[in-house]
Amino acid sequence: MGQGQKHRWVSGRMRDERAALYQGRVQGLAFHIESHQRLRGPYTAAGELLRQVVPMVMERWPEVVERHVVEILTMAPELRSVVPASRETLTSLAIPEERTRYYSRMRTMRLTNGVVDFLKKITVPERLGRLQVVFEHAGDCEVLDGEFLSTLLRRVHAEQMELTICTQGDAGQPLLQEALVRYAERVEAPVLAAKETCVNGQGEEILTLAERFVQSDGTSDRSEELTAYESLPERERQALHDRRADELTALGDTSWQYGAIPWHRERGSSALMAMEALRHALEYCINIGAYEATVDFGLRGRKWADWSDAHFAHMWAFTFKTTNALAALGRTEEAEAMSMDALASTDSVRVQTQVAYATAMLYTRHHANRDHETARQWIEKAISYAQTIEDEKMRAFRTVFYNNGLALIEMHVNRIEEALRLVTEGQQLLNRVLAPDEHLLHRSVLIHNKALILASMKRYEEALADFNRVIEIDPNYPEYHFDRGNLYNKMGRLEEAVENYTHAIEISPPFPEVYFNRAGAYSRLGMAEKALADYDYLLDIDPTHLDGRLNRATLFLEAGETALARQDAEEGLALDPTHAQLLCTLGLIEMAEGRLDAAQRALTAALEIDAGLLEAHVNLSVLLFECDDAQGAVDALNRAVQQHPEANVLYFNRAWALQSLGHWQEAVADYSKALELGCDEAEEIRARRETCLQALGTN
Repeated sequence: MGQGQKHRWVSGRMRDERAALYQGRVQGLAFHIESHQRLRGPYTAAGELLRQVVPMVMERWPEVVERHVVEILTMAPELRSVVPASRETLTSLAIPEERTRYYSRMRTMRLTNGVVDFLKKITVPERLGRLQVVFEHAGDCEVLDGEFLSTLLRRVHAEQMELTICTQGDAGQPLLQEALVRYAERVEAPVLAAKETCVNGQGEEILTLAERFVQSDGTSDRSEELTAYESLPERERQALHDRRADELTALGDTSWQYGAIPWHRERGSSALMAMEALRHALEYCINIGAYEATVDFGLRGRKWADWSDAHFAHMWAFTFKTTNALAALGRTEEAEAMSMDALASTDSVRVQTQVAYATAMLYTRHHANRDHETARQWIEKAISYAQTIEDEKMRAFRTVFYNNGLALIEMHVNRIEEALRLVTEGQQLLNRVLAPDEHLLHRSVLIHNKALILASMKRYEEALADFNRVIEIDPNYPEYHFDRGNLYNKMGRLEEAVENYTHAIEISPPFPEVYFNRAGAYSRLGMAEKALADYDYLLDIDPTHLDGRLNRATLFLEAGETALARQDAEEGLALDPTHAQLLCTLGLIEMAEGRLDAAQRALTAALEIDAGLLEAHVNLSVLLFECDDAQGAVDALNRAVQQHPEANVLYFNRAWALQSLGHWQEAVADYSKALELGCDEAEEIRARRETCLQALGTN
């Protein structure tokens, strides 16, 4: 965001005090949003904003809603009654027993950026125009709302959509706190005179105050209501929570089930209803990729359940889904510890089997220090357990599923042929044993994995056939189009790569990789303007994408826009001062602007970080040569040749420098080596070598 008007951050002890600062200010088309995570869990704030805005947009500009249907329905599931779900995938449609794929942790940022794009499209003069939105209790929002609000603050200018973010003090989410400090003007609400309320008496007055606290779903900031609530006998409090949970359930709004309803059930009179509510919320959250919330519900659920037969199904769900979420969040040590606790707590073969598989994935995918041999030992346990399953179909499915995990391990240790065998035989087994409509999701995963393996083996036509097949089966899964685009890119079929990247963009919430790769394809096609547009958007949704910043700086430099190139290089280096390629690019910018000493410092610094960076070697030698230091150029190229003995450009440049020093024989040898390695400047090299031979008197 530029230096224009800032958003507002209103902090104050009480809601009434905060409201006094914005009630008279917020006018026109305005929305008031409750953001406390206790209400609707993940996306309480984002979902409520969409519930208020989308119906009016759907009536007038349905095509805008359709473009963002995936993110809208994920954040506000109640809108399925208004917005058709037009982009279902095998992943989203899979029944619980067949759900074998979970989303990347990065998906939630894709969803956020998609909704921000939607809001930017509708807050233009020809549509809704400028909006004002007040987010109350934002300091108590859930992690994903913190991600959403911080992105909204950064990407949307206050002139287009003014945000008023209300907190009691500092924000609870670090991302939101950082964004508020940077993009909002903080105003402290004055303390209002306290209202006289007696809570020391008995009877109706105390009960009324306690009911208000429960009706607020625990979000009230009035101390007298909390005090009255806490003074009630436990059975009376439970009755209030039971009644409120029943009321919310009767409303039929889906998202209450992921916030207030489980909170009330935990404080109600039925332990079984508490476990059921927590498990339902847990299952939903892991399926949409809300992993922090999954962990929260899982840990809360484990306090109610145990490993007895009566509770086993709940306890295993709370444990297994929580470990999956912890792994996705990179909290792998916690995930493994919880899995080992499960092994020590029950002799269930099901638990032993799934823990073995999950632990194998920790060691081959998630742990910071991967140990593929340990992963192999665990996966072999899972495969062995699978052989004991009596049901033929389930035995086949589990065997293939775990062998697919083994194939991943084989890929990681570069046994690619073995990985291909495991996946291929798995496909064949499932096709023999299962009905055509059974386990469609995992069967599509196997086709996709086989395509990726074949692509890594450079068996491109076979890989393409499998990509085509899986896209036919699951056409709305964007990663398949993205991966097929990557394959076309490798095959040099750039127009088809762009076509696939574009289709992935059209059916998916935005993700940085597809814009980065399409920009690269555009650049190779000579479409610099389109490449720059993709890099611009990429860096809008992900300002920390260093390779995107590097590539845009390079395009700016090639276009002679050195000031813009410098801005990208310097902003990238502010994020990572040790990024050798950015330092090299900065050196080229300094050269283009005639700052030769600064250029030499930047190129030297790049090589100190990465001694094998070919571009830095080449450009440092060119710089030294242009500074009349031919011997320095030769010395630099001597070091470069040690790193890159097959790089023809190094021999060509060194020969040129040697020739200028009168070292004719050495220059001839380098020109000959450059010709041997092959290059585009063959005619010029022959002419220069001829000149050196004449100087030697050998021609």
